[in-house]
Amino acid sequence: MIYALLLFAGGMSCPVLTTPSVRGAMGEVTVTRVAKEAGYECQFKSAEIELMVAVSKLAGPERFGKLADDECAGGRDVAKLKAIGNEARACSSGTNGAMAEKVVGRVRNQAFVIRLTSSDKLASAKDLRSKVTGLAEQVAGNLF
Repeated sequence: MIYALLLFAGGMSCPVLTTPSVRGAMGEVTVTRVAKEAGYECQFKSAEIELMVAVSKLAGPERFGKLADDECAGGRDVAKLKAIGNEARACSSGTNGAMAEKVVGRVRNQAFVIRLTSSDKLASAKDLRSKVTGLAEQVAGNLF
């Protein structure tokens, strides 16, 4: 209920990303979902880009490796990222004509997954990687 009130009040739409921050990466967006379960998941959509941010608790930091491996399984261009939480990595994937860039990271006992998917055939993987990495920096900073 609080999330819904914040959405309609124009405040923070996601606990770790504000709508203006997302607009900086995606342009005009709509918040399509903010759900709180064992953690939370936020989804944003623009005309050709979708963003998903999920945060969950880890039973222990040693569990992160399996989560990161699972999230980037089958992906390409897997790269370790520095100064974004702990053990963050990025990977590329895509299906059905869509391109996706993902960052998986950890801050203390919280894991986060950020996926930016574009159906824009003119979008470059490098540009999407840059955007998702910038958003990951903000998420990790807000989780500290």
